[in-house]
Amino acid sequence: MRKLNYILLFALAIFSFSCSSEDEAPKLVEKSVTVKVEMEGDYTDYLVTFSVHSMLRGTSTFVAPVLDQPARLDWTQVVEQGNTYTLSFEPEAPTISVSSSAPIHSLGMVFNAIHLGGDTDDAFQPLSATVSVFADGEVYRQYDYEASVPGETSVPLAEEISIE
Repeated sequence: MRKLNYILLFALAIFSFSCSSEDEAPKLVEKSVTVKVEMEGDYTDYLVTFSVHSMLRGTSTFVAPVLDQPARLDWTQVVEQGNTYTLSFEPEAPTISVSSSAPIHSLGMVFNAIHLGGDTDDAFQPLSATVSVFADGEVYRQYDYEASVPGETSVPLAEEISIE
């Protein structure tokens, strides 16, 4: 009987360690996300492209972004199967704001600005932008962007963000 008790205790210990929570995948943190772009400088002299992709919740559910500002515009290109939404426009106002239509755990975004050409004077200010990612209303990440001067190749801001 004593051997049986040791065997049962040993089996229980092995079972307990084999069911350890270390092997479990971490729970995904999902939050309502807003991406806000604040532009400065001579932004009306640029063609701006802002793209949101890979907005995900759960294990692989696509979430559509909602274009809040500029309010009078719609997405220029939508590829629903690829979860990619792109806005290309000549800004008249300094703000772009996009929010997730449901809580998400990750997203990708790209922001770029290309000078439209034409003459510039000494007072010309290249476009600069602050791109802020808010999770449940609090700043989660913030990025600075500087557009290239006329005649130079632009370098986009491209980020993949996981909410933790």
